[in-house]
Amino acid sequence: MKQKPTNHTAFTLIELLVVISIIAILAGIALPVFGEVKIRGDQTKALSNAKQIGTACKIYAQDFNGSYPQYTDIAAKTEAKTGAYANDVLSTLIPDYLPEKSIFAIGKSKYCTKAGSADATTAANINKLGPAENEWAYVVGLTDTSYSRWPLLASGFKPGTTPPVYDTDDTKPGGIWKGKKAIVIRCDGSGNVESLKKSDKSVKRNPDEPDATAKNAFADGASDTPAWFTFSDSLFVAHATESK
Repeated sequence: MKQKPTNHTAFTLIELLVVISIIAILAGIALPVFGEVKIRGDQTKALSNAKQIGTACKIYAQDFNGSYPQYTDIAAKTEAKTGAYANDVLSTLIPDYLPEKSIFAIGKSKYCTKAGSADATTAANINKLGPAENEWAYVVGLTDTSYSRWPLLASGFKPGTTPPVYDTDDTKPGGIWKGKKAIVIRCDGSGNVESLKKSDKSVKRNPDEPDATAKNAFADGASDTPAWFTFSDSLFVAHATESK
């Protein structure tokens, strides 16, 4: 009597190792791609918010003789001076030009560790951009007729740098895009996720400039040809505030 051949359906050890190896390789390829897609999605959302802030600045200018936000207190007509924070100036857009302040935050940023907190949403603070509630640095003193390529708004810089640059450490303020990208809104309201200069992590005056010769878009260049803007008490970069 002949025995029927046995059908083996189990994988051999070698077959299992091959499958596991293939899965590991595919995962190694896919995970960085997924991470990059997530970063680009975050940047796109932040850029959309920044453009809304830029649009609010242009609407504000229609009510203030062409000047972009320049007060820390509109009612008292208190002019921002060197040393003022972007939080104080941009707060004047709320609620008349922007309905609420969540638009000023980027969730992963170390500049925004208190955004949406219970304290930030109290009646007394709902229309104020307090410390650690705002991502954006802002150039005070521009108007709707200023040179269109001058930067107006940018994601927060590395603290204490003059002229301002970014950090490569995303666990620190000014490092949200690891010194590779920055979101910049120009004076004409246009905006992009821009590649930073590789050598010093600065914003280029013209995003298409060759990296080696690019000049910092936030540096004084009054003596350049063509002249870039001059920073003084009436024109300066107001930085976002950190947690206190």
